[in-house]
Amino acid sequence: MNYHLVIKPEAENDVLEIAKKYESKKDFLGIEFLEEIENKLKLIQNNPLHYQIRYKKTRFGLVKRFPFAIHFTIEGDKVIVLAVFATSQDPQTWK
Repeated sequence: MNYHLVIKPEAENDVLEIAKKYESKKDFLGIEFLEEIENKLKLIQNNPLHYQIRYKKTRFGLVKRFPFAIHFTIEGDKVIVLAVFATSQDPQTWK
């Protein structure tokens, strides 16, 4: 099945804020973070059922090189990205 990727505005804001923080620490680190997010989103879109259900219907994919996870649900032929946050954060705070 081909899945369509839908990124909630909140998740997009999460990614941009994290990238800004990394960029302020080291030149091009924010760009590297964005590239890793993009790579993981492609993998998730191509095979979303591969990822573990974390709570209720929400799945997550860990981002390579960075301590963040992409949280998403599957609704029909859509992969809906809900949030991106640090693996050390409690998911209950995001809800």
